[in-house]
Amino acid sequence: MEKVMCISDIHGNIDCLKQAIERFYQENAKKLIILGDFSGYGFLSSSDFEVAEVLNNMAGVIIAVKGNCDSQRADDLFNFALPYMRNVTINGTVVTLTHGHIYNRNNLPENCGKIFLSGHTHIGLLEKIGDKILANPGSISKPRGRSKKSYLIIDDTNVILKTLQGELLTKVSFLD
Repeated sequence: MEKVMCISDIHGNIDCLKQAIERFYQENAKKLIILGDFSGYGFLSSSDFEVAEVLNNMAGVIIAVKGNCDSQRADDLFNFALPYMRNVTINGTVVTLTHGHIYNRNNLPENCGKIFLSGHTHIGLLEKIGDKILANPGSISKPRGRSKKSYLIIDDTNVILKTLQGELLTKVSFLD
């Protein structure tokens, strides 16, 4: 079975991205899902090019979607596709990926998978509603409210929300 890490809302913060990548290797994850907002707020800065360089070196393990702060120029920066939404299969389970500014926990897409991942709010969330798991990794760079910098792990049985330091926040099984 494959272990997958999910992050969102980097917003050009290269130091937080490097910390998240360290955590990716410590978690022994095989794929890195990124739910958009790679760059700052609508403009490209030198740190955005650093973010692109680091992530392009990992392009073979990245599955990503575009966020509302990612300009059209973001498509030219990265060596991987950036649709606004996509479904992928992880360990036999269909997972819907989107940033969260179009589809979100209150507006699920028609072809939504068993697990729905979205970012955008900068607040980590993990809940099971009916037969669906709704999860938001929060932000690795700019958490909002009382949330901490955080990410998600999907393994063969669980979706797990952790702080960027690796501390368990909450866990939901998708086998129930």
